[in-house]
Amino acid sequence: MKLTAERAEFSESILADGSDYTSVRITVVNDGDDQVGVNPLYFTITDTDGTKHTVELGADEQQIDTVTGKGTFTPKYVTYTDGLLGDPVRVNVS
Repeated sequence: MKLTAERAEFSESILADGSDYTSVRITVVNDGDDQVGVNPLYFTITDTDGTKHTVELGADEQQIDTVTGKGTFTPKYVTYTDGLLGDPVRVNVS
């Protein structure tokens, strides 16, 4: 599996509560034979201060392509874990 992450413009959905949010565009490429689960809850965003941000479901209209954390911050890397038992994959945000 290959994972890339880049900063993305936050696109407020009707479910956003008016707070500040930060979005990261994620691309997952399955280059193996095993199925890869892609669920927003499998991702976390860590900022340049080392704070881990959980994903805010439905806050960004582009949720299929992005993961979004509450607050304004500079994302440093994204961590993907396939379910509870999967090995974490970490990628820097460009």
